[in-house]
Amino acid sequence: MESLTKQFPDKETFDKFFVENFKTMTYEDVKEGLEELVKAEGLNIFQDDYVKNVRKEDFKEHLSKGARFEFENAMTEAFYDKNPEVYEAAFGLYEEVPKQAMAITETFHRTYQEIYEESLNCMFDAVIAPLL
Repeated sequence: MESLTKQFPDKETFDKFFVENFKTMTYEDVKEGLEELVKAEGLNIFQDDYVKNVRKEDFKEHLSKGARFEFENAMTEAFYDKNPEVYEAAFGLYEEVPKQAMAITETFHRTYQEIYEESLNCMFDAVIAPLL
């Protein structure tokens, strides 16, 4: 099989692959994984000194390390389940060319981060706000 660096020598080639293969994700794709943690932990997902002042504007900055890890893990699993080829290509490039991979896969990372941020905002409205 051809190496990933030959398949995706630059950002433009990877972006074309991304556009052709990426299946759009929404909060519904990651909802279960995100909401399970909040339902189990409640406001304990936040750093102790923040719990009394939870606000949508800055709640993501005050998640505990454990909660942040669990949310990112849920997002990664949902992303992989829906887009395995795209995910494997992006992370395979990291294995082959760690220094160049971020530049080549920038669209993947930006899209992933946008979906993650939007999903956390939806989660806040769905399960955190009612706890306040």
